[in-house]
Amino acid sequence: MVEPSPDRAAALRGNQRLRVEESYRPEPGDVVVLALPPTALDSFVSGLPADALRDATVVSIMAGVRLETLAARLGTPRVLRAMPNLAAEVGQSMTMLCPGPGAGDDDLAGAEKVLSAIGEVLVPPDESFLDAGTALVGSGPALVAYVAKGFTDYAEQAGFDAAGSLRLTCQVLRGTADLLEAGNTGPEELYGRASTPGGTTEQGIARLGEHRVQDAVRDALEKTAARSRELAD
Repeated sequence: MVEPSPDRAAALRGNQRLRVEESYRPEPGDVVVLALPPTALDSFVSGLPADALRDATVVSIMAGVRLETLAARLGTPRVLRAMPNLAAEVGQSMTMLCPGPGAGDDDLAGAEKVLSAIGEVLVPPDESFLDAGTALVGSGPALVAYVAKGFTDYAEQAGFDAAGSLRLTCQVLRGTADLLEAGNTGPEELYGRASTPGGTTEQGIARLGEHRVQDAVRDALEKTAARSRELAD
């Protein structure tokens, strides 16, 4: 990877899986992943030699920077946008990947191969899905962690220590995800199965309904998607 900052490069060199360089010129067939803040795009482009990216596949993970803008600024039509998430750190990212109109099948296949190293990859029908994808995929782990704090707080208040509270919460979340995936059913069916009439779970679900928790989650995602659209304007 390329990291022009000496301090960050020194820190990254501590990871034995990374080869860190101060500069790099892509070779034909390379897949170049742009992990930049959107505000750094102009300075990055100004430092590129002419036609530096012409023969490479370019994957941008910059939120809100449209494919049309990328192609124009980078001087190549072979661009794709991707939205991974924090779970990439443990190889469990859910990454949205959208090719531009000038990207070919080989470009898409190469990008999918690279990104599958950090988790699952989903290709949406077109770029218009990426704002919702940014909300659901990009911000999703933070929103789930926010809700998970309610679980850990409750467990600690009930007398479990912090480590035990986190372990309980993580396994509940992990097991629920596996159940949803293995059963190939929707969330409503799963919590319906667990909610026996007059039982404990039914009481909990009813309380969440009173607080309109699902509406609050949808509203949070809509606000996040709206911000993604604002960044692109």
